[in-house]
Amino acid sequence: MDDQFLYLLRQQPDPIFVKSLNQRLSQFRSLSDRGFKDNFLVFITNTKMKLALITVLVAVGLFALSTISPVRAFVSSLVIRIAGQSFEVTEDYPGDNYPGGVTVIEPQVVSLSNALALFPHNVKLPDTVTSGITLNEENVRVYVGEDAGPFSNAIEIEGSCGANSGFTLRINDRDLNNDGEIVAPDSVEEIILDGDHPAVLIRGGWDADKKAWDPTIRALRIRWQMDGLNYELMGTDLQQLVVIARSILMQ
Repeated sequence: MDDQFLYLLRQQPDPIFVKSLNQRLSQFRSLSDRGFKDNFLVFITNTKMKLALITVLVAVGLFALSTISPVRAFVSSLVIRIAGQSFEVTEDYPGDNYPGGVTVIEPQVVSLSNALALFPHNVKLPDTVTSGITLNEENVRVYVGEDAGPFSNAIEIEGSCGANSGFTLRINDRDLNNDGEIVAPDSVEEIILDGDHPAVLIRGGWDADKKAWDPTIRALRIRWQMDGLNYELMGTDLQQLVVIARSILMQ
């Protein structure tokens, strides 16, 4: 079938109609362009407002961290584990985060034999012959019963290694996996007493007056776990403390 007649019968549109249609299309494009620009500007403005709001919130958060001691301590602290014991490491004095009165708990001061009878666990003591020390067997401090509160089930024994060198042996049954100690950075390290007993060496303690860690307070402490108990030696001579600790492990 010949379809040339479809093209032959086609007529050009009216010039007036063409001009009018072109004007309308131009107006539509102009409005569309303006709408896109307006929406883009609104988006830019909203984005700036969002960034400004985020900046304000960050500033408020930083202010809170710098002024609220418990929040600052929580963020700036780090929990570590050494020789099976947990420590919270922070530069902030922990006393400011625990307001309230101070409770003084007095121990029972008894002889060594009576203290060992009161204490609910079997303990091992230093070998006085091997370590060359002397124990103060007449004034042993023991914390037992409800009156001892959080210090319950603890015993403290004083000893001497010579004329000017003394030490304190503390034994308790606290769970140091969950009930860790708060210390300052670079104040704790692991040492090896023997193949089966790693220990923690703690240098210094918190100064309540200065509200800071003082490496000279409480001198040196060696703490290890044995038979479900925590053994801690405090003194000033690290070498002598290690000798005493190893003599306990040999019992």
